[in-house]
Amino acid sequence: MGKQKHILFISSWYPNRYNPSHGIFNRYFAEAVSLFNQVSVLHVCSDGHLLKADEMVQSDENKITTITVYYKKVQSTTPILSQIIKRKRVIHAFERGYKQLLKKRNKPDLIQLNVAMPAGIGAYYLANKYKIPYVMNECWSGYTEEDGTYKGIVLKNITQRIIKSARVIMPTSEYLKKAMLAHNLAGNYIIVPNVINTNVFKPLDNPISSKITQFVHVSSLNEREKNVRGIIRAFGIALKQNKDLKLNIVGESVEKKSLQNLVISMGIEDNVSFKGYLTPEDLACEINRNAALLMFSNYETFSVVIIEAFACGKPVITSNAGAVSGYMVPQLGVMVEKQNETQLAEAILAFSDNSRHFNATQIRQYAVNNYSYEKIGKKLDEIYENVLLNN
Repeated sequence: MGKQKHILFISSWYPNRYNPSHGIFNRYFAEAVSLFNQVSVLHVCSDGHLLKADEMVQSDENKITTITVYYKKVQSTTPILSQIIKRKRVIHAFERGYKQLLKKRNKPDLIQLNVAMPAGIGAYYLANKYKIPYVMNECWSGYTEEDGTYKGIVLKNITQRIIKSARVIMPTSEYLKKAMLAHNLAGNYIIVPNVINTNVFKPLDNPISSKITQFVHVSSLNEREKNVRGIIRAFGIALKQNKDLKLNIVGESVEKKSLQNLVISMGIEDNVSFKGYLTPEDLACEINRNAALLMFSNYETFSVVIIEAFACGKPVITSNAGAVSGYMVPQLGVMVEKQNETQLAEAILAFSDNSRHFNATQIRQYAVNNYSYEKIGKKLDEIYENVLLNN
């Protein structure tokens, strides 16, 4: 490990004043890298409430300098004109934020772009104008066959250009790498899984005991991807055989109301609670209150929350979705077939009657050994070193 480098993080998804949990895993990456290097974050996003052209907000926390530039949201109803105006505002915001960063710190040695679009436009612009190499982390599910939202001439053309210029492409799983290669997005691929904060996500000193077996589901509540309705239906099946069960659902989305209506229509509202958005600290406590995490996704490029549950020493009941099979082993929980609600209900009941036993210490250690700040921070530092050595 050589001398400290200055790494500039540019992320398509990143926490902001309107959505403090948006892309929080990219914040975790930055914190992991800051153990070994100097880290700055430049984030650009639109603001529908902004009256002036743009607004810049700066903060210094945990050794990370963050500059967020909010630009006025484009109101044009003409798609082509809207895209032209938006691109101009985005580039201007990145330029302004970068110049402000140089007043505080030296020129970055390297850029880490997190998710190609839309922030890749800014990363590509800065990298070429100021001669800074960049690497790219990717976790977007749009490339996968199940999602299928990577389409359109403009999106594909820009993405191909961004990926072609990246020195290293770092998908979060082999599953995602194969999906990207299927779109002819060739490059220097190195798998780098998501990182989690094992200092926040950890077992409680005094475990909570309850006569009722509780399960927790955590997600964006995006039905197409997460299949939350399937979880609720499977839970209802299990509840018919064991009334001492409870399901806690964490997350916010426009689909939440329809999920609540499904619970009411099934008559199980006394056994299902919707917790809304939780901070990482509160989420760790919530996970610890439950016997296991329930995930029933149709596809996953990684699933950070599964690893967060492991870090808390909690087993997981999950569908065999995408990248999940790459790390799930029997010692960590149970895998069921995608969309097989009967299997999921049987797995829930097996937990509730204590016929399945898991070692919390071993589960926790698996997360620490493979996904901690120390582990992923070192891996990224080695990649940076190699890129700069060959620059």
